[in-house]
Amino acid sequence: MGVLHELKTGWRGVRGDLRVMFVIAFLIFVTVSAWAYVADRQREAEHQSEYEELVEWQQELERRLSRIEAGSEKSRHDLQEQITVISEQQREVRENGTGTTSSKAPFPIEEMVNAIVELVCLDNNDREIYYTASGTMVDGGGLLVTNHHNLLSGDGSLIRYCGVGFTDNIGEPPLIEYVAQAVVIHEEADLALLQIREHLRGERMPEVFPAIDVRQREDGEEPLRLGDPIFIAGYPGIGAETFTFTQGVVSGRVGEFLIKTSALIDSGTSGGAAFDADGAYVGVPTAAARGDIGGSLGYLIDIAAVDTLLLEYYSGDYQVTERLSEE
Repeated sequence: MGVLHELKTGWRGVRGDLRVMFVIAFLIFVTVSAWAYVADRQREAEHQSEYEELVEWQQELERRLSRIEAGSEKSRHDLQEQITVISEQQREVRENGTGTTSSKAPFPIEEMVNAIVELVCLDNNDREIYYTASGTMVDGGGLLVTNHHNLLSGDGSLIRYCGVGFTDNIGEPPLIEYVAQAVVIHEEADLALLQIREHLRGERMPEVFPAIDVRQREDGEEPLRLGDPIFIAGYPGIGAETFTFTQGVVSGRVGEFLIKTSALIDSGTSGGAAFDADGAYVGVPTAAARGDIGGSLGYLIDIAAVDTLLLEYYSGDYQVTERLSEE
């Protein structure tokens, strides 16, 4: 009987302990549930706040884009008026024989617009990033010249393919319709050749692309001298994505390949075309350097470097340039 009494007493103690443990577990469960409920409410409030901030940011972005678009329309209108004035002067000279006939007279740049293209090159690592630049068609078979630095990705690697856009309307941005592949580079001169390979939508390509004459000056022709007019054509980033035409003079030289000019050269114009007062192709706009007091100088790559690039490409004898393998 004594043993049985002890067992009963012990069992009551165990049951008491179990009840205490159950109450403690229940309290813990209630506490954790309450904490989780409060945390969920806090997260919902934070998400709601983030959503409201996102909506506000998007609305502000839309307002900014509207202002930018309005500014672009004005820039396009102003550019259209400027080129129209130049075209009227040229028409007067050609048809009536009136107007200025000096070496500073504008030449018919509108006849070359469709041979100066816009390039869009995607970054090798981040496909959301792209770079815009200019190029010049130098062969009706689809060959174009641009700057080597236009083909450099953010990590310094070479971008092998770029989109190419043409336009014959100076008031409209080029339509990117073709894919071009880098085929030759000339790092020392900062030049590259790209060959148009295909239409973006698989359509048939034209038998002949528009191109400009890039031959060097013949013997006996006057070389460029200090003070001679220089005209720059391309698609600068500040030019509302439309064809832009600026004027300056030869300001000097740097080494064998570089010509200094007062003509305006901005980001995006690199790889475009430079002409003399007669409309002859004289080189590739490549960079701009701005002074502390607001002045600026542009740099052109002389046509002699372009000639070397083309000569080695056509002959297959690569001395200072590098032929790129097809991938």
